[in-house]
Amino acid sequence: MKAALALAAALLLTAQTPAAAPDPRRPAPTFDRVAPDLPALGRPAVLIVSKTNGYRHDSIAQAVPAIAALVKARGWSSFATENAAVFNPESLAKFDVIVFANASGDIYTPEQRAAFQSWIAKGGGFVGLHSAGDDSHPGWFVRMRGNGRFTGHPGGADQFQAADLVVKGRGHPATQHLPQRWRWTDEYYSWDAPPAADAHVIASLDESTLRLEPKYRMGDHALIWWRCEGRARIFYSALGHRAEAWSDPDHLRMVAGAIGWAARKEGRGCD
Repeated sequence: MKAALALAAALLLTAQTPAAAPDPRRPAPTFDRVAPDLPALGRPAVLIVSKTNGYRHDSIAQAVPAIAALVKARGWSSFATENAAVFNPESLAKFDVIVFANASGDIYTPEQRAAFQSWIAKGGGFVGLHSAGDDSHPGWFVRMRGNGRFTGHPGGADQFQAADLVVKGRGHPATQHLPQRWRWTDEYYSWDAPPAADAHVIASLDESTLRLEPKYRMGDHALIWWRCEGRARIFYSALGHRAEAWSDPDHLRMVAGAIGWAARKEGRGCD
């Protein structure tokens, strides 16, 4: 009798306990099947992708319109979407650059992956920002990005720290406006290997200027680089977690330069 009463009480308690609310930063993965309708686009045109099948950054709300404004200021066209069905040959043919604005996760069906890879093989430009460098992406994407496996970032009170970035590539359109030592606050990523031998590092973290656990120390801690995937221009920056980044003039100018370079309108490389 006592056991039955205890079971009944437990069932009643379970029924009265509300289910945990979904975490908006950890959305359930989805795969899109119907491509979005595209507006008329002039060229150059930039596709801004912020779909998240991995961690979702609150700053996407600031990043997407900020990037669209940078593109508009050049007199170019842009289209922003969280629908990965845009990765089809007909839609991608209308774009010169794809920007991942804190996109995360494996977001593609096999057909969409093939369309993206084919577009890159034809020389399309790619700019990956912040969480394009995390551990949620498939292996072929990591190889295109051109560095090692993501191992994490500081947490707790140390998650966001001001630190010095050493700018090594001041001749690149993305970094030519920056000082040799750029003071910046962000969530700093680490990986288990530096960028590939064919990557050109243009900014690195000075690890002596912040608190960093030994497991996150890399020595030569690259944060911004570019590389070629055939003729395709591939650019990655680990910056841009916080909303404040998307109103900072130096950061926005860096992103604008990266897009101009990826579109083959500025700078050199991958010819």
